[in-house]
Amino acid sequence: MMTFEDFCQFEQPLEHQQAPRINKVHIGLVQLSTDHSLEMDWAKLLGSQAGVFSSRVFYSSEMTPEALDQIAVGISDASDLIASGLPMDVMAFGCTSASIIIGEEKVAKLLTKNRGDIPATNPWTAAKAAFKHLGAKKIAIFSPYPTSVNYPLYQQLTQAGFEVTTLGSLGIERDTDITLVDKESMLAALDVMLKDSDAELVFMSCTNLRVLDHIAEIENRIGLPVVCSNSAMFWHAMSLVGQQAQCPGYGKLLNP
Repeated sequence: MMTFEDFCQFEQPLEHQQAPRINKVHIGLVQLSTDHSLEMDWAKLLGSQAGVFSSRVFYSSEMTPEALDQIAVGISDASDLIASGLPMDVMAFGCTSASIIIGEEKVAKLLTKNRGDIPATNPWTAAKAAFKHLGAKKIAIFSPYPTSVNYPLYQQLTQAGFEVTTLGSLGIERDTDITLVDKESMLAALDVMLKDSDAELVFMSCTNLRVLDHIAEIENRIGLPVVCSNSAMFWHAMSLVGQQAQCPGYGKLLNP
């Protein structure tokens, strides 16, 4: 075995040139410790158009305004852990209900605190932008949340100039249970909600709701555009950097 001095003579110095950053949109994503769906959904949407670099922030899973507001404490630290030294093009925060409770502007500031002057999104901001993009003002809301979270959702959507034609709620009290809702339950709920409704669009809220794979089927069934948290946030992240998301098979929003 060589000594360190002998190894220094043995080791062969090499030269290299630095390649540019990979030519695709770089999205920095802070998601919740309890989210089981967002990561898998976005893996289907990214393709060659974007790359996602993520970290997680602690969440107790309790669907209460108090617990959701507490998430804000860890957002900046989680953002700082994303791919140190690699510039992002846009930052995203993966929680609809927490964005409503914490506030969209505060979430954006926490996300980009140490990321420079880049845009930021979250599912709530993205959803409202998607409604406008699709020309819809009358919105039917499918919500998995309890009433204490649904009321701020309703208030903020109304204040933004939209009309909530109907709001159906599953009343689930833990975030990790939202991911267990099956397709048949969603379809049955929509049949009830949309009877005699004049809604122009359906919003299916929550990044943990496993609905992305079913959006095209639901749109064909009900004859209305369907936007979910995960489709809206990806579409909006791409839009903020001047790109048009192209994801055929995942609904009207992502397949213009």
